Amino acid sequence: MSNDPTPNTPGAGVLAVFRAAPHATEQDFAKVIDAELARAAELVEQGVIVHGYHRADLVGAALVLDAATVGAAQAIIATFPAVAAGLIETESVIPLVPLALPQD
Repeated sequence: MSNDPTPNTPGAGVLAVFRAAPHATEQDFAKVIDAELARAAELVEQGVIVHGYHRADLVGAALVLDAATVGAAQAIIATFPAVAAGLIETESVIPLVPLALPQD
């Protein structure tokens, strides 16, 4: 993964994809879930988390972050309690740019 300091273009973001670590148990998550949800709420309120999704294929999530660089997104991701506890693995952190779609 690149820590490219080059900022994204205006309107861009970063897609971060996560999965539960193989060793993580429900009991492990129960210990951090309140802090995890509180941190997510802070980031939503600050406009840092733009969209969030549960993964349908396995235990995990995907977040679209308003971050200027992949490195900035990685720093944000590190502030989640489940990440800090090693319960969540980051599969990928991908810089995004807007896509012009045809309009009706």
